[in-house]
Amino acid sequence: MVWAKMRFLASETDSAVSVKHACVVCGEVLEATGVGLTLAAGGGLAEPVFATDDRSRELEDLQFTLGEGPAVEVVRGGMLVVVTDVTSSEASLRWPMFAPEAIDRGVKSIIAVPIQAGAIKLGAVDCYREFAGFPSSEGQAQALVCAEAVIPLAIAEVDVGRPGLAEWIDREFTDHHDRVHQAAGMVSVQLDIGLADALARMRAYAYAHGRKLDEVAEDVVRRRVKFRPES
Repeated sequence: MVWAKMRFLASETDSAVSVKHACVVCGEVLEATGVGLTLAAGGGLAEPVFATDDRSRELEDLQFTLGEGPAVEVVRGGMLVVVTDVTSSEASLRWPMFAPEAIDRGVKSIIAVPIQAGAIKLGAVDCYREFAGFPSSEGQAQALVCAEAVIPLAIAEVDVGRPGLAEWIDREFTDHHDRVHQAAGMVSVQLDIGLADALARMRAYAYAHGRKLDEVAEDVVRRRVKFRPES
């Protein structure tokens, strides 16, 4: 059934089934109004690569900036994440910075579906819903099938000469996310700390100043912002 839905979507534009179709159908079976795809880059850093709408894109970017949220949790643990009520105290304790942002954007519940290859955690498909409650068991099962299709579909795109996943990521989302890695290295040297701690300092700075992590990274690389050891 899931593959039939993906093929139908692809047929509407006379194209082959792709990663985007898998994400869209994943959202449909879970009754989501928006979907985001996050993949784990080197070192397990979860980076957003696709979204079906502006709100989902903002929420995926926020997770990248804040270092918390459903996709981040899935990449760390490799398990399906279901938050039935984002306005609950449990959700606020779970994601103290991300949950209020999701609420402000009208999201009531979130299901994050893991993307894995064996024991390797590769990312998550985040499904944002405008109503609270549990997804159906059938919907969860179908969503897992969609998530399982992401990696082989990406490989297939490369094999047949269509734009590969790396090119697609660059085009859709992460033109500047490589700056984050470069900036983290610079902050690591400035503060004489590890890369993980440097990234945490950059995220804290971005959150405190109401900016995206990408923007802070750009300023660090261009030496407009310099981190100094705390006295």
